[in-house]
Amino acid sequence: MAPNGTVTCPHCQLPHEAGLKACPITGLALIDTETRLPRARDELGLIGTVVSEKYQVQSELGVGSMGAVYKAEHVKIGRDVALKVLGRSFAREDRIRDRFVREAQATGRVEHENVVEIWDVGATEEGLPYMVMELLDGETLAVRIDRDRRLPLGDALHVARQLLAGLAAAHEAGVVHRDVKPENIVLTDGDHVKIVDFGFARILDSGKMSITQTGDLVGTPSYLPPEQSEGLRLDDRADAWAATVVLYEMVTGELPFPGHSMVEVLAAVATSEPPTPSAERPYLPKGLDRIVHAGLQKDRERRARIEDLLADVTELERTMVGAADSISAELPPEAGPAPRPTRRSAELDKTREDHGPPASLRGGGVEDTLDEDGVA
Repeated sequence: MAPNGTVTCPHCQLPHEAGLKACPITGLALIDTETRLPRARDELGLIGTVVSEKYQVQSELGVGSMGAVYKAEHVKIGRDVALKVLGRSFAREDRIRDRFVREAQATGRVEHENVVEIWDVGATEEGLPYMVMELLDGETLAVRIDRDRRLPLGDALHVARQLLAGLAAAHEAGVVHRDVKPENIVLTDGDHVKIVDFGFARILDSGKMSITQTGDLVGTPSYLPPEQSEGLRLDDRADAWAATVVLYEMVTGELPFPGHSMVEVLAAVATSEPPTPSAERPYLPKGLDRIVHAGLQKDRERRARIEDLLADVTELERTMVGAADSISAELPPEAGPAPRPTRRSAELDKTREDHGPPASLRGGGVEDTLDEDGVA
């Protein structure tokens, strides 16, 4: 929450004087997301229209500072889809348009059951870029963790295995996600995982797809590996680190490198070693400790790759079949869910790209991020 008389910029995440129309740091539109966005329903005026003579726009699933996501129907085949449309002001920003195109291209390269499908791209009659993707019915892992604090070990391993499998397929296709976090993991029926938001992805065999420069801050602080602070370009080993952080968070209910600011978090990542999961929760197996240790090696040359983590998680999950892995009695019922402020702040939930534009999307029971996944 910004101090009284100020507005938090959705791009640089810093408070600025209320009344300013542009962020003095980034030069982009300064939007008070806390007071304006909830009232900006269908500000693009697309509900009831047919986009590109194919997509009948039915309702708005969510809105963010960069545009909106709609539920639509493909009029020729009767399929419900999610239509993600870039807002008018951002459609004029070359850098943001490039990122929008990159998300579609990167996601479209990956064919895997645990990665959201992109079916079409185009522009509205007004010239606003859009992408069409599968409509997901579920909730993000972030919502699950907020509600339940942590997952039973069996459930956590089930989610982690699918996450790692989807990332392995992405890497095989030459795509590094670079923003793996609970907000970008959607759980549908049966905790089926869908990885979303490839907006910060890097396509390894295409230099022209790289929008950021070496040393730029790319990603979400709580999930960034140590090499980010060293100014190194993030590669597939950054996804391995982030996926391990997600696993740690699922089973312990805590982040391995907590902090109340980006500086505190990055310092912890660079200098501290987290408690092992079994030290936090004695019932957790030592095999899980070994997986976390391998995935959180600060020297990325020694860090386990996605394929190794996938093999180890799969084996541990196999050994847990039939085990009493749901330890729900550890916390007394009256304790209720653990508060999140001690774990990560709203600032640290945000994706960053230099002064990158994070914007929250709430809609359809799914806590998404418009410029981070665009599905509901």
